[in-house]
Amino acid sequence: MAAYLDSLLLDEPAKWIAELPEYQREPLEKLLKDGLSHDQVAQQWLSASAENTYRFAATNPAGKKDAFLDNLKKELRAFLCGDRKYRKERDGLFGEKGQGRAFVVSAIAVAIAPYLNVAAPVIAPLIALSLASIGKITINAWCGSQKDDVELSSRGDR
Repeated sequence: MAAYLDSLLLDEPAKWIAELPEYQREPLEKLLKDGLSHDQVAQQWLSASAENTYRFAATNPAGKKDAFLDNLKKELRAFLCGDRKYRKERDGLFGEKGQGRAFVVSAIAVAIAPYLNVAAPVIAPLIALSLASIGKITINAWCGSQKDDVELSSRGDR
């Protein structure tokens, strides 16, 4: 998995957003062009299209709107960095058949959505923005640089 994802990450980060459907892609591209960071755009996406998703961040105080994005990033980190609960989905996604960015974003969104109690299309742009922000580094380097208060149960699963 790591080698395949590395080849995608070493490419232009904007390509992650370019693969989204037009109704998701155009607002993100405009905000990025206006100089906002990927995280700032993700927060605006949540405010505009899923304003109440922060309430699903049960481990954080009610009302903390950035808790949802934090939880999404935590689940994305678990997916990409080898948490056992995502092993089946990772193996299916990054098996012998390499797939394109749109499939990667969709598959990750579908895998993570149940853990966040939200529909996959709501978080697909956030996944694309997160993958774009990783940009041009290897997945192992990114996973090693992430601070996570929850120990990943099986880093060697990758």
